[in-house]
Amino acid sequence: DGGKGQLSATMEAFAMLDKQPPMVISLAKKEELIYMVDRDEPIKLGRNNDGLKLVQAMRDEAHRFAQHYHLLLRNKKMLGDS
Repeated sequence: DGGKGQLSATMEAFAMLDKQPPMVISLAKKEELIYMVDRDEPIKLGRNNDGLKLVQAMRDEAHRFAQHYHLLLRNKKMLGDS
């Protein structure tokens, strides 16, 4: 999730690992532009494009999962569980 800067930061993190992902993309907020490692210009798909809808759904699910996980961690900390 994010633009070109987020993609660059992600690729720096992956560079430290032994295995590399087959492809990494980022989806910039608001404009909903898709950035790819080997492309200088982002891809802009129409708002009704099924590919864009799929990438948006993956982003939204990742956000939902992360928010739920952080809520669990906060609750655990507040309740004093180890």
